[in-house]
Amino acid sequence: MWNNQGGFSNYDQAGGFDSPGGFSSPQQSSQQSRARTRTQNIVPVTVAMVHQCQHADEKFFIDGIEIAQVTIVGLVRSVQQGSNRMDYTIDDLTGPPMDVRQFVDIDEANSEEAERIRSVRENTYVRLFGHIRAFQGKKNVVAFRIQPVTDMNELTTHILEVMQAHMASKMHMEAGDAPAKTVAADNTYSGAQGSIPANGLTPIQAQVAQTISDCRDEQGVSVYEIAKQLEGLTEKAIRSAIEFLSSEGHIYSTIDDDHYKATDS
Repeated sequence: MWNNQGGFSNYDQAGGFDSPGGFSSPQQSSQQSRARTRTQNIVPVTVAMVHQCQHADEKFFIDGIEIAQVTIVGLVRSVQQGSNRMDYTIDDLTGPPMDVRQFVDIDEANSEEAERIRSVRENTYVRLFGHIRAFQGKKNVVAFRIQPVTDMNELTTHILEVMQAHMASKMHMEAGDAPAKTVAADNTYSGAQGSIPANGLTPIQAQVAQTISDCRDEQGVSVYEIAKQLEGLTEKAIRSAIEFLSSEGHIYSTIDDDHYKATDS
């Protein structure tokens, strides 16, 4: 999990860190006013940090850094299956248990994804990746990937990663060199509306990823709409790209298997 530079390597292809603590290097801008830093990378946090994070205008801040995605390791206290989502209660003993939702239809999921979902049972440890959300004043997490912990050393490693991320964010803030623009990883595919990790993506996958990233609809964009926007691509090519992007954690399905959103939107 540790790379040669003392930072983090990718979490099972679900995302990673480009510099120690999960924050890419800042660039100074003397011509623009300073604003809060935002990291596009997956940041390791605890349940207590999510409960205590600052919340303003649908944005969430930890240590003064706007957080796009988080990863948590904890114990599954409860599991409830709905028609198009799974509801979990996750506890890492740092604070009150956290409500976690994952929008997925287990009956329609492919065999590998269905098996992963079924393996998330009560009283088992998991690592989840997702976005912080708030509903009626209560913080929760919408997960785009949940996977069982197979090595209990991962619990200790996760706490160390949380500590390193916290120290890195403090260094950014104390240095006073937060950039005026969004801080993003060097290996992102950037467009007018958002950023999608592009490392290792084919041109078709990158086009589909950016089209999904551009959508700001809560239900995501449908495969039909993607095909309309990318007229030169066949539906088979688009669905193949979607399957890859979904398995790598770049996108996730919403109301059904034909609607998708980017994990950093």
